[in-house]
Amino acid sequence: MKRKKLELTITVLIYLFSAVLAGILSFYLLREDKLTPQFLQKNIFRNTLGPLCFAAFAAMSLRLYDGAYAFERISLWRSLWKSLGSTIALAGIWAAILLLQKNSVTQSRYYFVCSLLFFLPILAFLLFFVQNWTINHFYKTQSASFVLLATSSERAAEFSDFLKGDWYRKVAAIALLDRERRPEEAEEIDHIPVVAGRRDYVSWVQQNALDEIYLITEDTQEPDIIDAVRNFIQMGISVHLNLPTVEKLDRALALEEEKYSPAIQRTLLYARNGSPMLLLDQPEPKLRYMLIKRLIDILSGIVGSLIALLLFFFLGAAIKLESPGPVLFSQERIGKNGRKFRMYKFRSMYQDAEKRKAELMEKNEMDGFMFKMKDDPRITKVGRFIRKTSLDEFPQFFNVLRGDMSLIGTRPPTVNEFKKYSNYHKRRLAMKPGITGMWQASGRSEIKDFEDVVRLDCKYIDNWSLWLDLKILAKTILVVVSGKGSE
Repeated sequence: MKRKKLELTITVLIYLFSAVLAGILSFYLLREDKLTPQFLQKNIFRNTLGPLCFAAFAAMSLRLYDGAYAFERISLWRSLWKSLGSTIALAGIWAAILLLQKNSVTQSRYYFVCSLLFFLPILAFLLFFVQNWTINHFYKTQSASFVLLATSSERAAEFSDFLKGDWYRKVAAIALLDRERRPEEAEEIDHIPVVAGRRDYVSWVQQNALDEIYLITEDTQEPDIIDAVRNFIQMGISVHLNLPTVEKLDRALALEEEKYSPAIQRTLLYARNGSPMLLLDQPEPKLRYMLIKRLIDILSGIVGSLIALLLFFFLGAAIKLESPGPVLFSQERIGKNGRKFRMYKFRSMYQDAEKRKAELMEKNEMDGFMFKMKDDPRITKVGRFIRKTSLDEFPQFFNVLRGDMSLIGTRPPTVNEFKKYSNYHKRRLAMKPGITGMWQASGRSEIKDFEDVVRLDCKYIDNWSLWLDLKILAKTILVVVSGKGSE
């Protein structure tokens, strides 16, 4: 559903942009010509661009029946052929609009023909470029939805083939449910690694980056399958379940008593090969709100990265004078649904901080997997200042700009912390980690239990909105200004 909305949104923007660009180019090409109709000189938008954009939108709408908006890898010639049909439809609709406006097609024939001649190649090129770039971007980065296919040996090749046809998804691995455990030697099906069997695929999911699971089995009512689905839902992972035997699934998956259980929506879908599937997942925020959130991240990432660059020159000397070593501290962290990325901060500790951490574990003031200690001896004097003022966080804006993190989100755990997670802990990774979040805005020095961090993060995910992000940002600023944040 989210993929289709994204495809449709991008396609609408391409059609409208092509129409606007074609209209503007035609107007400026003909504006000095005596043959240019007088009405074009008076109001370019009302008489030309407005109707042209409407005609482009209507032409695209007429082609929805044949999946004209669906993304695929296409050649430039195929893109040109697809665009030709849209251009013909646009010509008919636009001509009708001009006639209704009492501006005859004959009167505006030069502008009409010129706009169509511009529209066709512009649309063809944009469809070709944007679709291929988007597909390549999703595959080369970690933007694609990572999928585990859990099924029998007989059906693995069939379902992996149809999943590969979906550009939005990337089949990361296969679990064979007719085997007890993962094969001792490396094995692949359709160039996809087989990583687990019936007894160990749940633990594999817990320790790896994953967004969705396709669970294709006739044994839907077996207790171990039901337990597996319950575990996946607790982790915040979407589950696609084949439908032949799921009549009792609602009762079997009652999660009201489970810790930090998400609200689950059930949606009947049909896979591309015609198989009926039941999708179990959390309600997703509307696409337009997520696009706005990403736009805010990009803008704040640009500004924050520039500030971080300036701070680098001012703080770099002070950091190095007190403690030899790099100005920036980088560490592998866990992002959305288990994705690994390298996070950056200004170094606030001595270089041997990670080695000394083991010696100080008995003084840990945090219950759970996180480490926190008042008057931590590993922190330098400069480090205390930049932590108290949160200046050490500014290099993370580079992570925000790259898309690894968001301005507002959950705290990204370290790799060692992630390895110790229970199933329900992983659900706090269902959204991108952030520079700040509900935990930081609540005054992180006052929170002593990791379970409270998980509770706040799950509360944020379940109640996310742009307004909530704004409130968290305002609270974070107050916490930083008051000096009640980090110790």
